[in-house]
Amino acid sequence: MNAIYYTLSVTWKEIQLMFKQRGVLAVYFLLPLLLSSMMGSINLMTQSDEEATILLHVCLVNQDADGAYGIEVAKALQSIDELDVGVYDTVAEAEEQVAKGEAAAAIVIPADFSRDIYSYTRTAIEVIVDPGQSEGASIVAGIMNQVVAEVTIWGEVQYGIRAVLDGSGLLAGASVEQQGAVETQTLGVVMTALNEMRRTPAIAVANEDLEGAQTEGWIEAFFALMFPAIAVMFIFFGVAWLAPALLREREAGTLRRLLAAPIPRGAIIAGKMLAFMLLACMQVVVLFSVANIGFKMPLGQAPVTLVALTLVVAFASTALGMMVAALAKTSKQADSVGVLMGFILGGIGGCIGAREPFVRSGGFLGVLSSLTPHGHAVEAYYRLMAENGTFVDILPRMGILLVMGIVFFGIAVWRFKFE
Repeated sequence: MNAIYYTLSVTWKEIQLMFKQRGVLAVYFLLPLLLSSMMGSINLMTQSDEEATILLHVCLVNQDADGAYGIEVAKALQSIDELDVGVYDTVAEAEEQVAKGEAAAAIVIPADFSRDIYSYTRTAIEVIVDPGQSEGASIVAGIMNQVVAEVTIWGEVQYGIRAVLDGSGLLAGASVEQQGAVETQTLGVVMTALNEMRRTPAIAVANEDLEGAQTEGWIEAFFALMFPAIAVMFIFFGVAWLAPALLREREAGTLRRLLAAPIPRGAIIAGKMLAFMLLACMQVVVLFSVANIGFKMPLGQAPVTLVALTLVVAFASTALGMMVAALAKTSKQADSVGVLMGFILGGIGGCIGAREPFVRSGGFLGVLSSLTPHGHAVEAYYRLMAENGTFVDILPRMGILLVMGIVFFGIAVWRFKFE
């Protein structure tokens, strides 16, 4: 119990010292937020540009203005965001707009359109296109095929209902109005059931990678790589804070005074490491919260595993900082080495400008990345958040990070000199 008390006392002392260095804290928390938010906003704007609505001017001539199906097709066309539909009374007027290049196509619904569908007779909607706007014409043709397919389903169902009712004799003796009412009611019930099946299909399509892991959309997956990568890089930048701070205490004689107190050396090291681990976890909480709320970054389906992974990454980072402090001769040297390691290991580990975790790239880069804790941390976060991985899926990466941290910690305890 005494060891735990001493450890927590050292941790509290370190936290108080941290909050006195407000400039360093501001850089530690605000810089990754600024950098990630800027990169996230740029990618969101890029996505918006790629998904910009295509607005095509088309002419509509509905010669079946009194028919139910003609009215429905006209409504469907006018409700499509990609089309700017102008309604004309005659085919000649619509063709003139196309000939002038003011419209990509003219859509003509024939006068007998509804009657032909009702009698189960072949019919067609005419699309007159501008040869000079071939791409627009192709888009209009694709849209029309989709609209006609919807109408065809209604016609097929209605014809089937009428055929069944006529063949069964259930409506024998009923008036035309009664027959129509029954057909309409039955059609409504069937189409409602079909629409419900579309909303909740029995067979759903899921995005999966080659290993069968369910994945997010590309922009969500990108954010699930970018934000954790930046977080990992700045967590390990804590080495440039921890190592010099520890050595400055030794140079100032603070550690010597701690040794004079009844505090075990292990409690001193553990307390300092715990303080910086908590700082790293706070950074991840802040960054991931902003990313999730502001950019809809997925957090995966295993929140407990996400917490465990963050703790392991924080342990590996602080253990590396302790090792640098043990091997460096002065606080200035530890500061320089910490910053240099932050950039080099961050770049090799895939924290800067990566489109996928570097450990997946194979070849020399993949091998090199797998030698860094950054590479394994980024891969674990990506698999957990973008691919909805489980604890078992990332357990090997967490194990490697834990082993690395233990090795770093062992070297630090072996080489560090308190005086």
